[in-house]
Amino acid sequence: MTFEEAIIQRVLASPIALMLGAWDGTRAVHPVDRPQGAPLPAIVFNLIDGGLDYTHSGRDDLQITPIQADIFADRYGVARYISDALGRLLESPAEIGGIRFTHGFIDLERDVPVIDVSGTPAVFGRTQRFSIYHKE
Repeated sequence: MTFEEAIIQRVLASPIALMLGAWDGTRAVHPVDRPQGAPLPAIVFNLIDGGLDYTHSGRDDLQITPIQADIFADRYGVARYISDALGRLLESPAEIGGIRFTHGFIDLERDVPVIDVSGTPAVFGRTQRFSIYHKE
């Protein structure tokens, strides 16, 4: 399992999944982009830098991976509630698919300007950037 797959599985295994729209047999948690027509609320994850960390003795087994989560909903309060829950989830330790998440830090949180998406009157959002510490 890749880091990105483990992050998505972690969200799907949490109570946050029940807050998201149903999509293609699962919940609306997407890598890179939200597919056209996917329901709201939704979370989109982007890997900011998947580089490796090294010490003087070689590759470090503790990786620090920056990711961005964009949370979209049809109401601001819903996007804010999901982003708060996501922050608490990704700050905590867990093990998913052989990847041990030791802890995460929220580096940035901000509102996304209201955008128009076909089929909905407006979409509200929150962006969060995390530094996720993990061992594979």
